[in-house]
Amino acid sequence: MDQITLKQLAIPLIKSIDSFNYLLKDHHRRVAIISYHIGSKLGLSEIEMVELLIAASIHDIGALSVNERDMLIEVDVKNPEPHCILGYKMLSSVDILNNIANIIRYHHVDYVADNLKNRNIPIQSYIIHLADRVDLSISPDPFILNIKDSVINTISNKTVTLFHPKVYDAFLQIAKPDIFWIEINKLSMEDLFNRVNFNLYSELEFDQLVNFAMIFSRIIDFRSSFTASHSYTVGNLSYDIGKILNFNEEKCVKLKIAGFLHDIGKIGIDTSYLEKKTELTHDEFNRVKLHVYFTGEILNELSKSKWFQEIVLWAKNHHERKDGIGYPYCIEDSNFTIEMKIIAFADVISALMEDRPYRNGLKLDKALEIIETEIAPDIDKDLFLSISKNRDTLNRRIIECFKESKEIYYKSV
Repeated sequence: MDQITLKQLAIPLIKSIDSFNYLLKDHHRRVAIISYHIGSKLGLSEIEMVELLIAASIHDIGALSVNERDMLIEVDVKNPEPHCILGYKMLSSVDILNNIANIIRYHHVDYVADNLKNRNIPIQSYIIHLADRVDLSISPDPFILNIKDSVINTISNKTVTLFHPKVYDAFLQIAKPDIFWIEINKLSMEDLFNRVNFNLYSELEFDQLVNFAMIFSRIIDFRSSFTASHSYTVGNLSYDIGKILNFNEEKCVKLKIAGFLHDIGKIGIDTSYLEKKTELTHDEFNRVKLHVYFTGEILNELSKSKWFQEIVLWAKNHHERKDGIGYPYCIEDSNFTIEMKIIAFADVISALMEDRPYRNGLKLDKALEIIETEIAPDIDKDLFLSISKNRDTLNRRIIECFKESKEIYYKSV
């Protein structure tokens, strides 16, 4: 495997997700820029700056619903605790992200109230808290330089108890030059991250890559109880099918990561479609189909790493079918690889066995019966036969994945 760094993996995902996020479009980029300027003024160390930028760029990953989005875009947040805790839980499973998880855990701290609790809160949490409120005080329509004084006044009116005094003072200093306000709107995520030293992080190991992919899958899956186990099951099922077919360990790990990431494009899809109590209309289904395109766009930057090129192809083509009847690319059979077919089968097996608002989940035997007659002919009958011969092994894995995912989901939300 060629070496994969945290920057190679994290930054494309962060940048793309912020662009496509149905709930908080572009908010993370702006908060990261504001945080960067405050952290620089405070003289944070190189590693503190890296952690600040990553945390600021994904600080609201625990906000899974439209209701939470609507709450968070108010300047005075009434109950920020649930999404802070969920974001912390999502990230803390990866050892190199523990500090970042802790920053996100406390990014809505009230300075005076929380200081009385004697908690060891990272300075980056206080920075993101203020940066978040600054961004939400900026009206989208007026030219930003025309409203900078009103934004400063809005923040100043809340500083008595809400914000860390050193962070607030740093904000007042950086807010004087126009360049600060211009960069909030103009500076790209990529250019921002080029300003810090990611070489402080070593290359990622296999297990860290897998766990990182799993974190991003939960951003999508945990938006609904009906999909809470989906990508986790697809990833593990794809790995097991790879083992059944005697693929080597590296290819099986790639299949697992592709399975974890295959639905990441659903971040650009209205959550209400996942919760609809009747089957989707033709129009709604066509809109949901966009998620595969979004998956490809989000993961596209990862293709710059040779190791990830196959993963991206497998993930974004999981709704393709032979003879060019799939979507969104209508690829022909010669380009429809066995790995894409594995993700496709794992996806449909998991989906049929999961509960949906309009039906209960099926048992494996019934799901395979439907797949054999209605779906397998369009993917690969011979591959399906190899998979279905191992139904006992697969059933144990699916039940295990459902149980593990649900437990984590209900502890988190």
